[in-house]
Amino acid sequence: MITPARITLSIALACALIGCKSGGGSSSDSGLSLSGQLSIPVNTVTDSDVNDSLATYASNNDPSTPQSIPNRVTVHGFASAVPTFAAASDSGDYERFNNDADEDDYFSVSLQAGQKITLQVVDYEGNNTGSAYSGDLDLYLFKPPLETSILSSLNESEFEEIIVPADGEYLVNVYAYSGISKYVLRIQPADTSITSASNSNGLTPFVLDQAIVQWKDNSSAANAKALSGIKASAETHSRALGTTRLNADHYSSEYPAKVKMARIQAAALTPLQAFNPELARARQTLIDIKRLNEREDVEFAEPNYIRHALRTPNDPLYRNQYHYNDINLPQAWDITTGSRAGGGNVIVAVLDTGVFLAHPDLSNQLVSGYDFISDKTNANDGNGIDSNPDDPGDSTQRGGSSWHGTHVSGTVAAETNNNTGGAGVSWSAKIMPVRVLGIQGGESSDIIQGIRYAAGLSNNSGTVPNQKADIINMSLGSYGASTAEQNAITAARNAGVIIVAAAGNDGSSELSYPASYNGVISVSAIGPDGNIAYYSNSGSKIDVAAPGGDLTADRNADGQSDGVLSTSVNDASGARVASYYLEQGTSMATPHVAGVLALMKAVNPNLTPVQVDNALAAGELTDQSGRNNEFGYGVINAYKAVVAAQNIGGTSSSTPVLESSPNSLSLGTDDSANFIVSNANQDSTDPMITSVTDDASWLTVSSSSVDANGLGSYSVTLDRTNLIDGIYDATITVTPDSGYPLSISVTMQVGEVVSGGGMTQQYILLLDADSENEDVVAETQSDSNGNYKFTDLKPGRYIINAGSDIDVDLLICQSGETCGAYPSLGAEQIIELTDTDRANVDFVISVIGGFNSNAASVQSRPITNNNAEESNGTEEDNSKQSVHSIAN
Repeated sequence: MITPARITLSIALACALIGCKSGGGSSSDSGLSLSGQLSIPVNTVTDSDVNDSLATYASNNDPSTPQSIPNRVTVHGFASAVPTFAAASDSGDYERFNNDADEDDYFSVSLQAGQKITLQVVDYEGNNTGSAYSGDLDLYLFKPPLETSILSSLNESEFEEIIVPADGEYLVNVYAYSGISKYVLRIQPADTSITSASNSNGLTPFVLDQAIVQWKDNSSAANAKALSGIKASAETHSRALGTTRLNADHYSSEYPAKVKMARIQAAALTPLQAFNPELARARQTLIDIKRLNEREDVEFAEPNYIRHALRTPNDPLYRNQYHYNDINLPQAWDITTGSRAGGGNVIVAVLDTGVFLAHPDLSNQLVSGYDFISDKTNANDGNGIDSNPDDPGDSTQRGGSSWHGTHVSGTVAAETNNNTGGAGVSWSAKIMPVRVLGIQGGESSDIIQGIRYAAGLSNNSGTVPNQKADIINMSLGSYGASTAEQNAITAARNAGVIIVAAAGNDGSSELSYPASYNGVISVSAIGPDGNIAYYSNSGSKIDVAAPGGDLTADRNADGQSDGVLSTSVNDASGARVASYYLEQGTSMATPHVAGVLALMKAVNPNLTPVQVDNALAAGELTDQSGRNNEFGYGVINAYKAVVAAQNIGGTSSSTPVLESSPNSLSLGTDDSANFIVSNANQDSTDPMITSVTDDASWLTVSSSSVDANGLGSYSVTLDRTNLIDGIYDATITVTPDSGYPLSISVTMQVGEVVSGGGMTQQYILLLDADSENEDVVAETQSDSNGNYKFTDLKPGRYIINAGSDIDVDLLICQSGETCGAYPSLGAEQIIELTDTDRANVDFVISVIGGFNSNAASVQSRPITNNNAEESNGTEEDNSKQSVHSIAN
């Protein structure tokens, strides 16, 4: 699995000084070479003054010269209340803050009311992150006019959070209260919370240099003595504005006291004092209050102001799931949302890492499943096979687990229309979690038992489900066929189960299994532009395509990466917390197809695997006629698929179904656009359009060329007057006199469009795939564009990892750092060098960690590498082969 990996900065520094051709130390070019380019998800930014001396530098310590960032962003950074003294690297040559502190990071940003700012203090005191450092960072938000208007989150914990109270231009301040730490700062869209309250202080003026204090001890003498002053330790003296002395109006614990704080001004002004003295006093007041709360004789201390709770709407994240429009899913929902005709449930078995059973968007969608991981070490739950398919995580690093099965399950059938989180393809389908993948991936023998269990066939658990699955989803795979696996799939198919599997993420045409077995629907991935995704496998076995996301792009200009949004888990704190994440891969495409098949089974419970195969080959489930090696028979069309299932069952609907072309409008900085409204159901009479409305003051919709029923072309115009910089969303609603209304999402941007992420210095490690501990063979660093190259390599089998080291503790792939692997984290592939050079070994790096328990604007997360040893056995022992790639 991917864990924090050690780098040798002496090599990296030497490369920076003399220009290495390779990362192995030798500059000879007599051997083989391996090269590629790293990319980073859009709207990912690095703090411009991290500790790594090789990283691009620009000071952001002064509020008068802040670092500018977009208003939907992930920033990973470094802050310190004290110098590092090269505690980890043992050489100040590598470190920018060896002798100085990096106390403040200031960021300028245009924000909208309701946006959430979260800060993860990665190396919070007491966290077991593996870092040499620990510290406590706080989060502040300042808004002009800069007087005492200040928002703060001063928790003594790993996480800080602020809700933006109003539209405007702001300064975000990460302040090092004590120690040293990396951090992950995220600014997320408004109205994406699955909770209802913030723990940050409100934007309410308070009395400067005062606090409300509740004493613990009722002894006046004890409290009077304790008020002699707040002493600054050697570690924190640089943070103090001077000696702080306290004066309370009483010393009893009977009721809270008003305490005045007086300070002796230091000789030199801090940057914040020079920028705005009153604001500096306001922040220092909050800092002193935090210190008061640390005292043993204080029950609590707080600002002298009236508190107001800050609340955010609990709206669903469906508007961020653009990928559902790409398959005409809303039109399919006009016919069915997944309730099985005649009663009962459509069941989709998800063979994967298990599911976080307590996720609020999944807990009501589950039926009993099973854990078939037989190896106790791989299982990570202390036992072998058992009846509990709950996912304990597939990494030993906090924040490092994939929660792959949870993400896949949410796409299939997350609870929908419940005012929580996102939507699933089939609202009423049930998930049967079957756990077959652990820390080291999954053995074929375990996967075979999982297939048989889901199909209601005999298996080594000695039990079968009360109702077998209608569909099996396998977002897993590797190379190499197994007769035993094929036999299990054939048996399940003969039992009437429809099986779908991910085609693979290696960008190749090599056959991946189980997707390439007979009787399996192999799913490739498209990106948000409708083309085959850069990572997706292709070839003769591809049957159908579906949205798989692209974390490197933001083609709909909504300020977040175009990944697939679904249920997940945030375990950065050490506990599992329900979350939502953006991911990419054929793993994400496959559950779109499984969910559509569940809708088909809902309207036609007697639908068979053969009927699905025939309809797919006939073009009845997709928009494409014919077949090719990228899309198979085309991109799945949920509406056409449901209609086809009805027709196969001898039923059809006479209800009109509105559709638009395009199905959503992403205007970016454009001022106008057009869309066409039509009736998709050829078996129905065209409806009369009774109204076309929108919910934004900056948006105007008018008819351009429509028929007597109101079907036809409409135009959209925008007015950005008086709008602050940011990304804006709206919905156009077209209402017919019969059938369901049509919703068309609109996004547009005011101000600069951020087209890509900002990458700091990256270190690339080449690992020996055949060594017991995956030993590092060579190391190099990327240039400013993410390009890297290894030379003078011997033939062999290699794995590539990459990441940043912004705190210079000589470790990559920790929380708060970027991390990546080829072709993607969780889908690590072995690269075989034989007798020719290898180029274009490109992959994405992403920031690890961050507080995302109620966020949609997030990036992909690191997940476990699953390079388990492959069997070289005969067909008789093929059942013990390992599937070593879980995140296809």
